[in-house]
Amino acid sequence: MFRPRHRAVTRAASAATLPPIHSDPDLLQSFLSDAAHVPGGTAEGIVFPRDVTEVAAIVQVSKRILPVGAQSSLTGGATPRGDVVLSTRALSDIAEPAGDTVRVGAGVPLSDLQRFLATRSLYYPPVPTFDGAFVGGTLATNAAGAATFKYGVTRDWVVGLTVVLADGSILEISRDEVRASADGIIEIDTNGRGLIQFNIPTYQVPALPKVSGGYFTEPHLDLVDLFVGSEGTLGVIAGATLRVKRRPLRCVALMVCRAEAQAIAVTARLRAEAAAARDALDVAAIEYMDARALALVDDSAFARAGIHRLVDGTTMLLVQIETEGNLDAPLARLQDLLQIIGISDDPVVALPGDERRQHGCSNCAKRCRQR
Repeated sequence: MFRPRHRAVTRAASAATLPPIHSDPDLLQSFLSDAAHVPGGTAEGIVFPRDVTEVAAIVQVSKRILPVGAQSSLTGGATPRGDVVLSTRALSDIAEPAGDTVRVGAGVPLSDLQRFLATRSLYYPPVPTFDGAFVGGTLATNAAGAATFKYGVTRDWVVGLTVVLADGSILEISRDEVRASADGIIEIDTNGRGLIQFNIPTYQVPALPKVSGGYFTEPHLDLVDLFVGSEGTLGVIAGATLRVKRRPLRCVALMVCRAEAQAIAVTARLRAEAAAARDALDVAAIEYMDARALALVDDSAFARAGIHRLVDGTTMLLVQIETEGNLDAPLARLQDLLQIIGISDDPVVALPGDERRQHGCSNCAKRCRQR
């Protein structure tokens, strides 16, 4: 049967027992605020569906649903306001990778996904600052971290989605399967509401690496891209198929800049190297730590990074460098750039396999972000 390319078709959930809605006050209390600590959160109950059919069952019977993952949001968006809180933590399956893709549940923490992939020499690049975030939350917010510098945002790595719509219909879509028509229309054939039709947004999205304002849109919009970054307002993301890549060799360089102008100059040169696609210095991420943030970091963080407490006015950069071969050429190129700019202090370098020092350098940057 012919189906227009701008039309998606849902399926009904198979028979599923409604998962229990818990109302224990002590349990609820732990879900009443997110990382933003916005006060006043209340919840009707909390539910932990184990698969997409249970997600569909709870959506069908609930008037108000708030899907949450790790509740690491800093905007208050994961703070309930009388809703039934739908925790995705039990949607934690990870399938064996198929080629350069992996199928994961929405409740998989990114740290667990990375450990799983690492044992198979694979890597999922667009990880935000907090790697305890759940996959579903990063999809709903189109999350991005330091590696956006090279790899882009979450949207760029999503191949397919499983989404439960407001009527309990289950939508399974793959990238490039459903796109808006020439006049900007998408149709979804649902179980409970029949055929629904809507026009995609017509505003222009700025050409920036990370955009979080409003729904994503573009001519002939891919339906996958509409759901990514929609903050759970269009449906509950239950699972996804993600692109992964072969795990590269990586080192971390922590460098000291005596003034902010030096840090800006280094960053500009590294961006130029990346834009020129030079193989000698493949920079995946740059993190900036100014003097005010460093002043608030305790001495133990500096010790673990292998550096002394810095003088006032000092700025630091944490640079991730990747290579498919040895690191001699990239590190030599980095040293040349630092000398050109006038940075005399040798960077603290954690080589591949030196997990302790890499963790120490990253932890120093993390402490700055938390401040």
